[in-house]
Amino acid sequence: MDVVILMVFVSLMLVVGAVVLLLNSIHGGDMDHADRLSLLPLEEDDGRGDLGKGHRRPDRTLVAMPEPDGE
Repeated sequence: MDVVILMVFVSLMLVVGAVVLLLNSIHGGDMDHADRLSLLPLEEDDGRGDLGKGHRRPDRTLVAMPEPDGE
């Protein structure tokens, strides 16, 4: 029975600690710029789709395979 009381006490301390950290974060203004940052584009769109900088599109030409010798 002592273990259950200890587990309840530790759980309550974890909840109190989480609430204190949340209130500290809200009071400090850590999350004030999250909305603005989520609306900013990450990079300029250059119309190449999701190919990053330094990548190029693969060539679409077909290469003929050599014929087997038939031996």
